[in-house]
Amino acid sequence: MLKKLFIGAVLMVSGSVVADDHVTKRVAGLDLSQGNSLQMQMCSLKPGKKMKDYKANFNAYIAWSKKQGVETFALRLTPMYVTQPNNQNGFEWIELLAAPFEVNGRGWDKWLTTKEGQALNEDWQSIADCKVSLNPIFTLYADETITAKDTRIVTMDWCSRLPGVSYDQLQEKHNSILANSAPDSPVRAWSIVYKGLGMRNAPGEYMHMLSFGDNAGLNDYMNNYANNDGWRQSQSYQTSYASCTGKNVYFAEVLNRPGE
Repeated sequence: MLKKLFIGAVLMVSGSVVADDHVTKRVAGLDLSQGNSLQMQMCSLKPGKKMKDYKANFNAYIAWSKKQGVETFALRLTPMYVTQPNNQNGFEWIELLAAPFEVNGRGWDKWLTTKEGQALNEDWQSIADCKVSLNPIFTLYADETITAKDTRIVTMDWCSRLPGVSYDQLQEKHNSILANSAPDSPVRAWSIVYKGLGMRNAPGEYMHMLSFGDNAGLNDYMNNYANNDGWRQSQSYQTSYASCTGKNVYFAEVLNRPGE
């Protein structure tokens, strides 16, 4: 696990750099040794609509995706400790839909061309305003305890490289952090998301996502930051490698696992 981690992720850019003993290879139809697609949906209800309306539509989408053979690993994130950008409209929740790129592509084609897909899309857009992006996601680490849980705590932290720092140097640093992992760390998964389609105004070049099993794990992490060397590691990373915006924290619920 990640010893005295300071940077925040769920799923990262080169599977070839991940040691076999650090990663659960396959999760919910995803090959974690390579990059996958991550569709991010930042949503808010439209006036007069209720969350039960949205959940009914999303459940219908899941049933449709199973029938069409285009299931995604789906999470819904509800804000806990979140500061939203001043120059962007706010959101009430985020959905993460992870799938192999080929599955995501077939899913969109069926969504846009089938009568049932178009009906679901029309209903979806009548209930909520959602900003949708498609991003590459790569997993550095995921242990079996988190992959089986239906709930978790997720942190997101957008970062940009400092001048003169290459992606190769950044990757070496991340590999070093992973190599110095400790079995008592509360971090259960670490991934990196890179800007993709529809993320032109993202507040950084890439995003760390960390997953914790529960709030006790998150607070264990914060205790390490405050009372051990976590803050030193954070300062070192941001002085030498990248500038980061700071973590937002969400309660996450698994909505679908392909094949279940």
